[in-house]
Amino acid sequence: MKKIILMSTVSYSIEVLIKNQPRFLSQYFDEVELIGADSGDILKIIEREKVKFFPIEMERKITPFKDLKTVSQLIKHFRKEKPNIVYTFTPKAGLLGMIAAFFAMVPTRIHNVVGMPLMEARGLKRVILTVTEKLTYFFATHVYCNSFGLKEYIEKNLTKKNVKVIKEGSINGVDIEFYKDNFTTLEKQEIREQLNFNSDDFIVSFMGRIVKDKGVNELVDSFKVLTKKYKNIKLLIVGKFEQELNPIEEENFLFIQNNPNIKVIDFQNDLRKYLTVTDLFVLPSYREGLPNSLIEAGSYGLPLIATDINGCNEIISHKENGLLIEPKSSESLCDAIEELYLNKTLYEEIKSNVRNMIVKRYEQQQFLRELKDCLFKDGNLN
Repeated sequence: MKKIILMSTVSYSIEVLIKNQPRFLSQYFDEVELIGADSGDILKIIEREKVKFFPIEMERKITPFKDLKTVSQLIKHFRKEKPNIVYTFTPKAGLLGMIAAFFAMVPTRIHNVVGMPLMEARGLKRVILTVTEKLTYFFATHVYCNSFGLKEYIEKNLTKKNVKVIKEGSINGVDIEFYKDNFTTLEKQEIREQLNFNSDDFIVSFMGRIVKDKGVNELVDSFKVLTKKYKNIKLLIVGKFEQELNPIEEENFLFIQNNPNIKVIDFQNDLRKYLTVTDLFVLPSYREGLPNSLIEAGSYGLPLIATDINGCNEIISHKENGLLIEPKSSESLCDAIEELYLNKTLYEEIKSNVRNMIVKRYEQQQFLRELKDCLFKDGNLN
């Protein structure tokens, strides 16, 4: 019997990061099970993916006593279920899942690195995060990651194990039929009206965690300049504030909340109605693996702007499907937005290229087939 357990820290990461993957893998494994802390969407996930879900208490923060309890519960569960493979992603699930799978003697333990918080950490926090990563890789039999730049960093700094990237990168590819703009002109106008945007507004969108490391401070600072020069440039932000974990500056937090030219929407599982009214998608992040948001927006046919860092610069070819900017530079971001706002020829050229470039490299079914082949090979299941 071929059995795999996929594990994330919280269930919404499963909902967002690996949508359709468990259902796909269930065609090749006799049993697929999901594990994560319940963030309120387990029933929806079970209904869509048609697999089991084992909820367990787990937090993103370091909580030693709770973490030991979680590891103990996982060991018991793995011994009972006897999976061939435990496959984890997200840092906390990786650490606890790999330790538990090791002591439960699961033969194949795979951790997929989808981001590297320690790259921006300093001092004691960096030391703790580095130790955490090294421990995770030590207890794993195989290490995957979602970008070639991240692979290079991990192999150079954190482990002697070979790190594998699936196809062209990402953790799940992109569902190119789901992320395809099928809205009518009338529907787009209605959505703009619901958001209090005019038909001639140029909407710049950011979709993700509203935190410092995603470059939100630089985004707001650039918008402060742009909105004084161009009255029809508007900003749409979709995501959650995390002021307790990775806060943006208080001044910018208040500016976002109170500026009538900025619309903030809480985290959404389905972003299509917001992508369809977007003119330009931006991700001025400090660090990434390979960001899902960029390949989803690109699949939707939106010109992209992102920082010239690993992951982002694997997706964007400068002036072909988007623009790459200097990290941590509001001036560079401001100039790039202004260039695509004013240079209609460049904007239309990029817009005509972007979807085809994304589909060619990151189409989900191709990605999932290669992932399945890697899991079978590394799990000795062929």
